[in-house]
Amino acid sequence: MSASRALSPRAQASLTLAVLAVALAALGLHARAYLPFLCDDALISLRYAKRLLQGDGLTWNPGERVEGYSNLLWVLSTAALGGLGVDLITAVRVLGVLGMAAAVVAVLHACRPTSPAAAWLVLMTLLFLSLSGPMAVWAIGGMEQPLVAGLLAWAIALSYPWLDARRPSFRQVQGAALCFGLLCLTRPDGPLFTAAAIAAILLIGRFTGDAVRTGAYLGALPLVLSGLQLAFRLHYYGEWVPNTALVKVSPSIKYALDGARYVGHGVVAMWPLVALAAASATVSLRTGFLAARTVLLSVLAVAWAGYLIVIGGDIFPAWRHFVPLLVLLTLMVAGGVQWVIRQGRPRLEAGAGVLMAVLLGAFWMVGSRDPVNADAMAERWEWDGQVIGTLLRETFGPQKPLLAVDAAGALPYWSELPAVDMLGLNDHYLPRHPPKDRQTIGIGHDLGDGRYVLGRAPDLVVFGIATGGEHGFFRSAREMQHDPEFWRDYTLVDFEGTEPYVARARIWVRKNGGRIGIRRSPEQIVIPGFVLSGGPGSVARRGRSGSMTLALSPGHPARIDGLDMPEGRWRIEARASGGPLRVRVSATGTPQRASTTSLNAPILEAPLPATFDLPDGAGGRLSIELSPGGDAPVELDEVVLTRRPPQ
Repeated sequence: MSASRALSPRAQASLTLAVLAVALAALGLHARAYLPFLCDDALISLRYAKRLLQGDGLTWNPGERVEGYSNLLWVLSTAALGGLGVDLITAVRVLGVLGMAAAVVAVLHACRPTSPAAAWLVLMTLLFLSLSGPMAVWAIGGMEQPLVAGLLAWAIALSYPWLDARRPSFRQVQGAALCFGLLCLTRPDGPLFTAAAIAAILLIGRFTGDAVRTGAYLGALPLVLSGLQLAFRLHYYGEWVPNTALVKVSPSIKYALDGARYVGHGVVAMWPLVALAAASATVSLRTGFLAARTVLLSVLAVAWAGYLIVIGGDIFPAWRHFVPLLVLLTLMVAGGVQWVIRQGRPRLEAGAGVLMAVLLGAFWMVGSRDPVNADAMAERWEWDGQVIGTLLRETFGPQKPLLAVDAAGALPYWSELPAVDMLGLNDHYLPRHPPKDRQTIGIGHDLGDGRYVLGRAPDLVVFGIATGGEHGFFRSAREMQHDPEFWRDYTLVDFEGTEPYVARARIWVRKNGGRIGIRRSPEQIVIPGFVLSGGPGSVARRGRSGSMTLALSPGHPARIDGLDMPEGRWRIEARASGGPLRVRVSATGTPQRASTTSLNAPILEAPLPATFDLPDGAGGRLSIELSPGGDAPVELDEVVLTRRPPQ
């Protein structure tokens, strides 16, 4: 650019701030459009942060040490804000926006505008970040991608001043080294960025001694920080690798093909930016303009894309793992913009501006119609998990029932109950005992062992997402539902929470024993009302007393089957409020020999309370059905059966 067109330093600073303000405003408004999206796995990390703040350490359950998170620095940062009194979900939102904003600032730092024409080109470069679906979604999605984006962008920006130097000093390199080192603490795959950066330095320096020395300078601090984290892991968890790696990393041809498709489809979904970055890189390498920067960015991009192929891509919405690639591609575009500005040719600047505007418009249009981004707009079930988790905490909190889940985020976080992660991320046993016929269902979803889960005797079992369901899809669930023990011991109950809105979940409840099931003594059997299942017309919800009750509607009876009853005279009554209740008691067979009563034959049909006899040898399994005796709904706390002396 000619000197006559250059602005004063003060004017340049004002112009830079204006460009930044527009870019950050666009990012904020774009991210706001995806609210209230919050990834379920983000709530896994928040459970660790919450327990850390409560003094329980970096643990998932009391007395168990499992490294079920894969973002240590993110967990600690969230906990730090939580320690200042910030709500943890607000904390991850704040950190997310700050992380993405830091990436935008880093790109601007690497490509500052010096004239109004240059400012327009730089602004459009930044808008590729602000208007991208992945940057907006994951700014508020709760996962660690914003921290990755910010640290990676600054690691590169701080590398630029010394990248072309033949012998940079140790001190010059340490700003970038710190960012790369913090990346190592952010994700277990963070060291890949350091390794790729060192490889790029060696390529740029043609493997000379100076290049090796610079690479050593850059890698020293990340190596130290990685070593410290490993030492902590060995001391605290007794493991060499995080539990999540054992669950998620299972290289195979299928996963490699899945990963290739993921990368390929992501490139197509972001083709305008990819095309512009490719053009910028081509110009840089052909002219030698900022070629070292282009080599660094290219090596990092190829390394990360290759890694995504090996691990099988990703399962989350909005191209989560493309966030680092977006940063790298945008920095490539920034290099092309600098080349255009350096030419000092107004027509070239104008032409480049028109081309970038067209591609930016196409980028926005393609991204706004991308179903992968739209998935984040539509995914709201985690908030149903807040409703149901809050219900479980408020009604079952003192009993601490054991909760078994597939989706290990929302319900364990909001219920604060001890939990079994049936997919293994937060479980010590499952990753170390993989099935011999392990099937590649999806990253992090291959493991399972129905017998193991049943052996843990969970009181509540939730298949699928936080709202549950009758049938399970993943391995533990399928094996459990092929086991007669499951059908004998568990019943499906509809739960309804009301805060902050009404939501329902279908949860399997352990009927007999445990912490919330049927309580027995030689002379009495107490059946919690919610154990009786009746479908949509009878739901379990928080009662007036604060405990879990069953809401019975006229015309919608609730029942329990397979209740083991010894012989004798029994009085049955209900602790309930509302209208009267009627009961129907039927025989469903005996455990020892054939029942003297035919299957489902009524033993008792009467208003409550009532008395019925099971003669000697007639004890067995009963079905008890309750229904409102009038037009008024009934809130059932529990059914009590008391043995009466014979008359």
